[in-house]
Amino acid sequence: MLRFKRIWLVVFCLVLISSMVGLPSMTKASGGVISGTYGGKTYKLYVPSQYDSSKSYPLYVMLHGCTQDATQFSTGTKMNALSEEKGFLVLYPEQNSSANSNKCWNWFETSHQNRGSGEPSVIAGMVQSIKSNYSIQNDQVFVSGLSAGAAMSVIMGATYPDVFSGIGVGAGLEYKAATIMTEAFPAMSSGGSNPVQRGRDAYNAMGSKAKPLKVIVFHGTSDYTVNKINGDQVISQWAVTNSLAATGAEGWLDDQADNTQNLQVPSGKSYTVYDYKAQDEKIWMKKVNIQNMGHAWSGGSSQGSYTDPQGPDASRMMWEFFQSDVKPPVTNPVTTATPPGGTYNNSVSVELISNKPGTTYYTTDGTEPTTNSPIYSQPLTITENTTLKFFSRDNENNSESVKTETYTIETGDDPGNETSVSSIGNEDGFVGKYTADGESNATIKVGDKGMYNTDTYRGILSFDTSTLTEPIESAKIRLYPKSKQGTISLLRLDIKTGVFGSGSTIEQLDYSNSATQSNISSFSPVEGEYFDINIPANSLSLINLNGITQFRLKADTLAGFNSNFIEFYGGETADYAPKLIINSN
Repeated sequence: MLRFKRIWLVVFCLVLISSMVGLPSMTKASGGVISGTYGGKTYKLYVPSQYDSSKSYPLYVMLHGCTQDATQFSTGTKMNALSEEKGFLVLYPEQNSSANSNKCWNWFETSHQNRGSGEPSVIAGMVQSIKSNYSIQNDQVFVSGLSAGAAMSVIMGATYPDVFSGIGVGAGLEYKAATIMTEAFPAMSSGGSNPVQRGRDAYNAMGSKAKPLKVIVFHGTSDYTVNKINGDQVISQWAVTNSLAATGAEGWLDDQADNTQNLQVPSGKSYTVYDYKAQDEKIWMKKVNIQNMGHAWSGGSSQGSYTDPQGPDASRMMWEFFQSDVKPPVTNPVTTATPPGGTYNNSVSVELISNKPGTTYYTTDGTEPTTNSPIYSQPLTITENTTLKFFSRDNENNSESVKTETYTIETGDDPGNETSVSSIGNEDGFVGKYTADGESNATIKVGDKGMYNTDTYRGILSFDTSTLTEPIESAKIRLYPKSKQGTISLLRLDIKTGVFGSGSTIEQLDYSNSATQSNISSFSPVEGEYFDINIPANSLSLINLNGITQFRLKADTLAGFNSNFIEFYGGETADYAPKLIINSN
């Protein structure tokens, strides 16, 4: 038993051998660090200051080594400063001491070497969570690590090739270099077994998601914790894995370098760069051997832990390698209607303005426009209640999603048989995206909570519409603003014939459960005591004449540190309660 414990300590305490420094702060940069949890593990996310939710960005996943945490790793790798310079997000998952006493990723256990289980599933789940809250380019997600984190980055590439497009390996090991703890130290000191077979194993782990990945390896020639043979084996393993993923056969890519460069860091270490080309003439793998470097992150900051500032800048070289051959992201046109939808006393002239040259298609009867719809050429004169839908296609055939603006023209005519129904005070309110965001029927709230989130709160309006009779000629919702913070660019409305959740009162299900019809109307909030939301003619039949009809309000906001939200009075305040106004003339 004592021998078993000694092996445990050797494996985990010797994984990193450079001197530990005091806990530093996150790398200084002008963006923001956000903390979160997923799957029982914490993480930190760095969002650069230029982040704009209307654009998409690469995401780098950085896996720390043993005894490290996200703060130390971000400081040591200087990745936050690089993300500020280049414009990408950085996710730092953190291993906890309950999973491993030295905070090592458990790369050497079979329960953490497959898709859908263990630590790989948690890390991949974190990535998906970030992608659901931030604008991330799906084909620009990369994973890198140091030592135990590097070994886990290899596993992530093998088990989630659909999530990642590239792997950075700093002093790591091949896939399944060890499958039990007692095999870990021999693999670290002498290498794993049979890289060709491990390459086939990694390809089998990819399953139906298999695709070739870019791989870059950094290893010190004086690394006596994870011998540099392991860096060679990572290249050999991925030559086989990538070949099988690309063609179904071995040989498309091999582990013999096609180009070699001997370089020198000014006043620092010399190093050799090896390039590995596949049969498509693209460099899919790169290896960097740093002369006389021990077990460390090459070119890192001395303010972090386990770094060698005299080596080449591994973080920047990874960025440059991963970004080579990357096509710029497609930008779709954005079209706006001026003035936006709303209530007007007289006819209104509406211009449709696109930010890119192309063609704008539209309809005015509430139907979805297509490329066979009328083409916008001059301002549209709207003289009656109209639901305007439109989209643009640029000269490169990139199309935006359909936009909707609803215009109400008040002519002063006799409203006819108008009926007003107030919302139900103990059934209207708001619900947050996640349980931690809360829910309440004390106010109707839509918008975001800040910290670069969007669409945090959705408002629920509940009406008893069982007393209404057909035919319903027109309908609108009247809302009374209560308070506002930040900027709300657009509000959207869903309708439910019945209730969103399992019952009519506010519950978590109300946020995401499907609507009978989504986005029936979109509009910009206007100043004033109240504003009206017109329900399109093609949605009137969804009003439930036999019970409850609910509506869900959503807001479009720009991601930022500060909150953007608007609150409306609910049904508990009689004079300012939301009203469903029906004209049955």
